[in-house]
Amino acid sequence: MNKKLVAKTVNPHGVIDRIKSQNADKEVFRIGISANLGGHTRELYSGVGLAVQEYLNEEERAYNIELLWEESSFEQGSTRRAANLLVNRGAEAIIGHLSANQSLVAASIYSDIGIPVLAPGTTHPLLTEQGYDNILRVCGRDENMASEMVKFAKKLVCNNQLQIVYQQNNYGEQLSMLLKRSIKEKGLHVKKSLIISENVIADIDNEDTILFAGTYEGAVLLTEQIKKSNFRGAVIFGDDIFVADFPILINDSKQLYTVSTKKELYSVNYEEFSKKYSELACMNPAAYSVTSYLAAKILLKNIEILKKEGYKKLVNRLKSGVLIGNKEISFSPNGDVLDFEWDIYRIKNKGFLNVNRSDL
Repeated sequence: MNKKLVAKTVNPHGVIDRIKSQNADKEVFRIGISANLGGHTRELYSGVGLAVQEYLNEEERAYNIELLWEESSFEQGSTRRAANLLVNRGAEAIIGHLSANQSLVAASIYSDIGIPVLAPGTTHPLLTEQGYDNILRVCGRDENMASEMVKFAKKLVCNNQLQIVYQQNNYGEQLSMLLKRSIKEKGLHVKKSLIISENVIADIDNEDTILFAGTYEGAVLLTEQIKKSNFRGAVIFGDDIFVADFPILINDSKQLYTVSTKKELYSVNYEEFSKKYSELACMNPAAYSVTSYLAAKILLKNIEILKKEGYKKLVNRLKSGVLIGNKEISFSPNGDVLDFEWDIYRIKNKGFLNVNRSDL
């Protein structure tokens, strides 16, 4: 696998220290956040940090906010240590973890203690299918993203045959399986299913429409090979490649697309949000920036319920709906956010540009 640096991360303590400097003499509410130090982690702590800053600027707020950070990795022992450390440090709610590997391991620890978890970046279906009563997913699900990817691919492909390129890891194999299911449901066919490698381009025809199932590291390896070839088809990625600096690192002269979170999700004023977020994160927003921000806004608006009535009442209230700005956000009985919206972006001019679907 390519060892090239894909996404530059920022130390979470910079954001956490800025939150500390705004605190006044009030009761403290502690929020735990945890992830590995990858590109999407910046989205987690910067999105949460922005929501906390806005809360702390409210004149009649009831609490100080302390953000507790613990680094974890994709290794299960590391995730358990991070989760237990957050519990021992007094975290009253968790926003995170980002990856499915980490969230699925940590979920049982928070469930046993009775700590609510708002997950802004775990798209794996299993997160809300294990019977936990303390988890709310504030992002989309992989099977819905796969459906959107195939739906878009159907508009581009000429012969009803789609190529799948995937990584041999949990995320890549899971998404590949969901893509195959969606392809069959939509009356299309899988031409080939290829594992990403240093020479995968040799098995790809120049006019193919490719669905990529994997992380941004694997996506860079694929785009580097496409750049050197006569490939004239299209590649559609999932939302893991929607990292702020991904377009800067690749050649975007080809037809490269991604399906990811709608920027104006739940009526967020994205222009205003983007400006504030970029000032804090020193990077543009990406896949899980808005969802992390919204997860924190939802939690911060309902601290009093958690404090006085406990996590079960909090989660049940939120499932019925909470007004954030001028939009109500509610959740399914399992804890999946309802009415989540995806969008399609073309990777062009060193950025992610919205695709006007009506033009296709």
